[in-house]
Amino acid sequence: MLKRKNVVGNILGKGKKPMGGFITEIVLRVVTFICVPVQFGSVLWGEFVWSLPVFLMMREAGLILMLIGVIVFFMAIFTMKNNWRTGYNHEQDTQLVTYGIYNFSRNPAFVGFDLLYIGCALAFPNIVYVALSLVAVIVFHVQILGEEKFLEQKFGEKYLKYKAKVRRYI
Repeated sequence: MLKRKNVVGNILGKGKKPMGGFITEIVLRVVTFICVPVQFGSVLWGEFVWSLPVFLMMREAGLILMLIGVIVFFMAIFTMKNNWRTGYNHEQDTQLVTYGIYNFSRNPAFVGFDLLYIGCALAFPNIVYVALSLVAVIVFHVQILGEEKFLEQKFGEKYLKYKAKVRRYI
C-alpha cells in the first residue's frame, strides 16, 4: 500500500541517524530475518534445533500470546496507515499518530512483536529461538529508545505531551 503512494516503508539502516541507531537497525534487521525461519522451523518441526520441554498450559498460553501479538501488530499498522515505517530517519515525512491503539501504547507494533516472539518461545521452545527472541526483545527496546529521541526532535512539545500521557508499552 505504501509503495503505491510512493512512501518508502522500510528504512531500517538507511538515511541520516546517529551511528548507534544505524547499528541497532542493522542488528534488528538481521535478528528478525534469522528469527523467521527458526520460528517456522520451531512450529513445523516440533523437535527442531535443541528443543526444550513444553507443557500443555505453556503451549496454550504461548499460542494465545502469539495470536494477541499478531492482532496488536496489525491494529498498529492499520492505525498508522501512510505513516507506517520500519525504522526512522530525519528525512522521512510522517505525522505523529496518537489515536486508536496508540491511545494505549506508544509502541503497539513492538508490543505485538514482543508478544509474538515470547508466545512462540513458550509454545515451541528451543534454545536457539528462545535466545533469538531474547535478543530481539532487547534490540526492539533499544530501537524504541532511538525512535523516541527522533520523535522528540521532530514533533517537540506535541510528542512530549503524548509521551507524558501514554505509556511506552502498555
